[in-house]
Amino acid sequence: MRVEIQDASKSFGDVLVFDGFSCTIEPGQVTALVGPSGSGKSTLLAAMAGFQRLDSGRVIYEHADGTTEPPSPQHVAWVPQGANALGARTAIDNVMLSALAAGAGLETARRAARDQLEKVGMTDRMDTLAKYLSGGELQRVGFARALAAKKPLIFADEPTSSLDAANTEHVAELLHTLRESATIVVATHDPRLVESARHVIQVRRGHGSRPA
Repeated sequence: MRVEIQDASKSFGDVLVFDGFSCTIEPGQVTALVGPSGSGKSTLLAAMAGFQRLDSGRVIYEHADGTTEPPSPQHVAWVPQGANALGARTAIDNVMLSALAAGAGLETARRAARDQLEKVGMTDRMDTLAKYLSGGELQRVGFARALAAKKPLIFADEPTSSLDAANTEHVAELLHTLRESATIVVATHDPRLVESARHVIQVRRGHGSRPA
């Protein structure tokens, strides 16, 4: 799915977050929204997902058949900082939740979760309680959960903010392998993730977009 942002503007009170922001997010690649903390990249990502209303401008989803629609969370799998896992449940239980929420039956959800955990390299840890997983493992569980939902868009907000260099490299490699499964957009200021992205868009407070 392609995402088109046209002349988007957003303020909170007297604080202008971004203004006149336009860009195109192409499918089949990893796109990084980059900028320092407070630059508006997380707000923009939320607007792209339909979680945040713009003051002006618009976001358009374009399907493979050329049809378009406004942004909607029903098309988005959101990967937050820290993966937001249930500590008292296993890795596979956490991943199954998204498939169950999407309407899959129990056995179908379990198969989907197992397949996606294998894809992110967590087969040997799928029966481990989330509270015993490392930060890097939890982030991989978060991406597996996003994939199990089978949504066309995966948006990740600062997915490596709490990870060390080695785990950040693992996430960067993972994103590269998952790009054919969904349109992936990552809000980040981590140079290692930025380097691994196919398309990089700079977000600056109070301004529009520009290629990085």
